[in-house]
Amino acid sequence: MAAQDYFRRIALRGRFVRATFLSLFMIAILFVFTVIYQLDERIQNIQVAEQSDPVWVASQLQFELLRLKNELGKFALGYGVETDIGFRLDIAWSRVSVLKQGSLPQVIETFDVNADVVRDLEATFRRIEPAIAGLVSDSLSIEQRRASVEEILRQLDGYDLSIRDFLVELAQAKSAVMADVRTGLLSLSHAIAYLGATVLILLAIFVFILLLDLSAAKQAENKMRKLADEASSAARMKTNFMSVISHELRTPLTSILGGLALLKFKLNNTLVDETTIKLLDVASRNGDRLLELINNILDAQALSESRVTVVQKPVDLNEVAASAVEDCEAYANRFGVTYRLTTATETVEVLTDRGRVSQILINLISNAAKFTPSGGSVDIRVLKVGKQARVEVIDEGIGIPHHLQGSIFSPFYQVNPGTTGATKSSGLGLSISKQLIDLLDGEIGFNSTQGQGSIFWIELPWISQD
Repeated sequence: MAAQDYFRRIALRGRFVRATFLSLFMIAILFVFTVIYQLDERIQNIQVAEQSDPVWVASQLQFELLRLKNELGKFALGYGVETDIGFRLDIAWSRVSVLKQGSLPQVIETFDVNADVVRDLEATFRRIEPAIAGLVSDSLSIEQRRASVEEILRQLDGYDLSIRDFLVELAQAKSAVMADVRTGLLSLSHAIAYLGATVLILLAIFVFILLLDLSAAKQAENKMRKLADEASSAARMKTNFMSVISHELRTPLTSILGGLALLKFKLNNTLVDETTIKLLDVASRNGDRLLELINNILDAQALSESRVTVVQKPVDLNEVAASAVEDCEAYANRFGVTYRLTTATETVEVLTDRGRVSQILINLISNAAKFTPSGGSVDIRVLKVGKQARVEVIDEGIGIPHHLQGSIFSPFYQVNPGTTGATKSSGLGLSISKQLIDLLDGEIGFNSTQGQGSIFWIELPWISQD
């Protein structure tokens, strides 16, 4: 019991420690997922900030617009080329298209910057495009071309400042995003450091728990080995003691029983003294019981050491059952119990060891008489069940409680250990019968209801006559 309590405490402590470690591990896992999610979000912000760089595109648009206005001014002064004006318009318009297509509109929207100037400039380019294309016409005079250029410049007036403001807002927004990203990355770097420390702590805890479990397992193993050695030593000492005692007792006991039988025979022929005869009967009966107990102990020891051999030959189970009943008649008469044998109508031949089967049946039949009330009867039936030869022993005894039936074939087990007198049992007969029937490749079992008696049976494969 102390060992069980010790191992139970170890198991409870191990479960508590493992539960604590598991909780810490789950917290660390949640922490890891949180850090990974935040890191991914920061990386996405960096990608948004760096993707196609709207600040660079806007600065290029501002530069191209200034070059377009410069070409228009040169043309108005008379030394510019009208084809260069169209070329600069196309380049500036391409910058507007870049700002309005692809992923840049989403980037600008993310920066929360007003991009109306880009749409307005595109509309202005559509309006001035025909005028710029008309500058190459030969039908226009110099004054008309100059007036047309001045009109185009008037429509473009103010856009350089608007685009500059737009560019400044983009640059400021990008700087804010990058500053936020840098701050976030710095925080994440701290979180990663904490995570690394947490992982190291958890690893140390895991190693510590592992060492504790190994130490506890080693201690438990040592204790179990010690207990096993002690139990094995005790079992060997008990077996040796019982063997020596049984052997030492059987020889003088046999002599005592023989002397009692001879004395009883002589007294019966010389005098009539009922008290003396009764005392001799009591002595003989108890001597027989003691001899039976010694024989059972020796049989149990031989079975446990696998020293029992069986010789299987064809035998008629009807004859074996009848012989066993005959051997137990005198025993049953002591309890005022009668036997009723019902054999099969045909030969029930089995391949088995006659002596061992007879020993099993004598155990079952004598037990039935022992626990049957005086004046009752025990039925012994031999029959065939399928391909099995079966012998049933039916008593009218006290029955076996349901909660005790699982241990009925255990060594030294008694259903009523407090019983004294005629029904006192050693608790070895059924255990020996179970081990013997297993050696004979048969089966033994029972059905019992408390207060209504029991049916014990054995089964052996019968030899078909076909």
